[in-house]
Amino acid sequence: MRASELIAKPRIRGAFLLQCQRLKAMLGCMKTSLLKYFLLAFILNSSMISAGLYKGLDEEGNVTYSDKPFENSEQFTPPALTIVDAPKVPAKKEAVEEKEEKQAEETKYTKLTISAPVNDQTIWNEPDLMVSLQLTPALNIAEGHTTWLLMDGKPIVENSQSLLLHIGRSDRGQHTLQAQVRNKKGKIIKRSKPVIIHIKNSFIRKQPR
Repeated sequence: MRASELIAKPRIRGAFLLQCQRLKAMLGCMKTSLLKYFLLAFILNSSMISAGLYKGLDEEGNVTYSDKPFENSEQFTPPALTIVDAPKVPAKKEAVEEKEEKQAEETKYTKLTISAPVNDQTIWNEPDLMVSLQLTPALNIAEGHTTWLLMDGKPIVENSQSLLLHIGRSDRGQHTLQAQVRNKKGKIIKRSKPVIIHIKNSFIRKQPR
């Protein structure tokens, strides 16, 4: 191997290490991987073009590279770097819109009323009071929707899949009924107008003997 080649190789390694150090410092300041790829390609190509690169065989037939021409060497141009774009990540806005679309697909009820008993109705001596509901469209059990019944603001029927709700005997006096439809998470998605009822229970007084 010629002495000029031995001198040239350390020069190449030194120049290459210097370029790597500069590249590392510049890459640390870059925020996107795409810009890093462009910068890498630019520095490598520009350094090779400015310094010049030669390719040939040494005395033992090994391929040798040098930044200076030597016997039987040819100027070597490295192939162009291929830059591949990073995969696109769905934007946060698209994910939010998709979630909103799924929520919008949930059944929307247009009507929920208590059909019986009617508002301001007086109920006498009823040991097995039932409340009937009207719902449009039909209750979507597949989505986990259920009917609830409140009396005086407190739930007395929960997670029912029926529109006929059983109360049984209630304390006498005035009470306010309201029906609700809730989803599987317990969120109210439809409620009826309140209905006021009056419960009265008669009893027979025993005459003293």
